Amino acid sequence: MIRFGLLAIAALMGVAFGLRYLTARNWTPYHAAVAGRRWEDLDPNVQVVVLGLVHIVGGCFLTLGLAVGFLALAWAGGADWAPWAILAVTATGLGPALATALSLRAIRPDAGAPVLPALAAIALIIAGTAVASFG
Repeated sequence: MIRFGLLAIAALMGVAFGLRYLTARNWTPYHAAVAGRRWEDLDPNVQVVVLGLVHIVGGCFLTLGLAVGFLALAWAGGADWAPWAILAVTATGLGPALATALSLRAIRPDAGAPVLPALAAIALIIAGTAVASFG
């Protein structure tokens, strides 16, 4: 079971980021920096839309973390198809997140868009899948 440790870390990261975004009451500091506005300066209707999108992203991260965790358990139990499912949910879940973070970083390099956390999660999952397969 230790060989699945990297996947467990990645799954916990997904759950943590998911809960952070799901419980957010406004946008993050990097959103404000890229937009060049404070949360309080936004029209209340725009706040509702933005906060809804932030919560949707949180739900997606939470789902990704849970999926990786449960798929790792299935794999440990002998489900030979699970590594492919782990890589598929990672590509579809974290690929757009990384692309968006890179887009925000291109607009505002100093904003602190979460490029490194997205890359770290992807690297953990790829490395975890390799270690669990060959380790």
